Amino acid sequence: MPDDFLSSKGLTTDSRGFGTEIPCIAIIGGGFAGTVTAIKLLDNATEPLTIKIIEKRAELGRGLAYSTREPTHVMNGPAKVFSLYPERPNHFVRFLSRYGREWGWRDPASPDYANAHASRWVFGDYVRGELARAVAQAAPGVSLQHVVADAQDVEADERSVVIRLADGSTILADQAVLALGVFQGRPNVTVDASVYRSGRYLEDPWNIEQIATLKRRGRVLLIGSGLTMLDAVLSLERHGHRGSYLAVSRRGLGLHPRRDVAPLSDFLGEQALPRTALSLLRRARAELANTPHGRPDWQGLVMAIRPYVGILWQRAPLAERRRFLRHLRRVWDTSIHRAAPQSAAVLERGRTEEGWFEHRAGRLQALRSLSDGRIGADVIWRGAETVSTVTVDAAVNCTGAQYAWNLVEGRALVTNLLTSGVVRAGPLGLGIDADLYAAVIGGDGHRAERLTAIGSPLRGVRWESGTVAELLQQAIALSEQLLNRVHAGRSAGVCAGGGL
Repeated sequence: MPDDFLSSKGLTTDSRGFGTEIPCIAIIGGGFAGTVTAIKLLDNATEPLTIKIIEKRAELGRGLAYSTREPTHVMNGPAKVFSLYPERPNHFVRFLSRYGREWGWRDPASPDYANAHASRWVFGDYVRGELARAVAQAAPGVSLQHVVADAQDVEADERSVVIRLADGSTILADQAVLALGVFQGRPNVTVDASVYRSGRYLEDPWNIEQIATLKRRGRVLLIGSGLTMLDAVLSLERHGHRGSYLAVSRRGLGLHPRRDVAPLSDFLGEQALPRTALSLLRRARAELANTPHGRPDWQGLVMAIRPYVGILWQRAPLAERRRFLRHLRRVWDTSIHRAAPQSAAVLERGRTEEGWFEHRAGRLQALRSLSDGRIGADVIWRGAETVSTVTVDAAVNCTGAQYAWNLVEGRALVTNLLTSGVVRAGPLGLGIDADLYAAVIGGDGHRAERLTAIGSPLRGVRWESGTVAELLQQAIALSEQLLNRVHAGRSAGVCAGGGL
């Protein structure tokens, strides 16, 4: 699909406007969360409104997840669960069918489009196409502008929100949404400067240019064992690497292939929700034991629990949330964030049949350059007390997302928001604090009237807040709230840019 197909549908790029009477909603971040919020606003706004997405990437709707052009980087679930419209569950399936006929795309592992695991780039095309459709069909006076810039700071009061950009200009809005997406994590290990200079350490596992430069032979250390690690292996294999891989993670938990199973019965809706992880575990075990038709698939149990995750997290005492993070977080993550079957099969074949993939539990301590130019990885293996050194030819950072905002590096907006007190760290240091309606809570403990958040910034408040399903639910609810706020009792718009 052509890269410029969105702009041909009427999207205004980098038009900031001055002194208009039309209300303005600014969305900081143009990845999936910000773009779907814009789609819902465009679809539901009936009065004049300007929506501004501030995103330095040239393309909206992709973010980190859907920018990868690797065809082997696929959606973790089948197409039938990824419609942007709950009332039209086959919407994405129909898109895939049309896309396949027009552009020749096909999932070789699936006989039909409903169960196809689309590449993430294709899903990004779907999101961008729906944004173009929403722009073209918006009510009179409702428009979208893509401000190609990097937001650096935000000031919000009871009257308006001022967003300062990297070039020194500003944007003034009635409401603003923090849709910053995920930040790339870094391993908590010592990495010698010489390792960085060697070109053998890949900090960005999605940098295909760097992936392609690694030697075709040799041993690659994968720091982490989740879906990011899977992406790295699939990229390396596609670009001709024929060596071996060693994945190291603290718990040693591997990926599960996703199975197409139905949720078990709504056992949590039958009585008061549990308030501790232990009571939830007991209820889950009882449900499995009482299932009448043989041994149930545990993945169906996970799907039955998933709709309640947000409320379970919010109702749990802080000490119980901390206990969950310490003991059960990795188990839950690997249970809900499963791999596409064809992707998981690659690792399983490498582990059991061909012997080129190994996964071990251990704590990585340091990476250092050896005299022959290779990397020495110092590890304490599970059950051991002393450090062992593993020699590898390259290492890839596969630690996934960083949700602790105080540890995010290289993002001026995050630093400035925390320093100024516009936001405060979320519960247990995850994301930022917000109320049940996603209104940001500042350093003074007060709820912001004009600043909300969606997606990963709400990790500490809602826990599961980054998948397509959760982001879609949040975008639908948030768009309704925002439209009510900007039009309720407002006498004049403040949408403007520059010169403040």
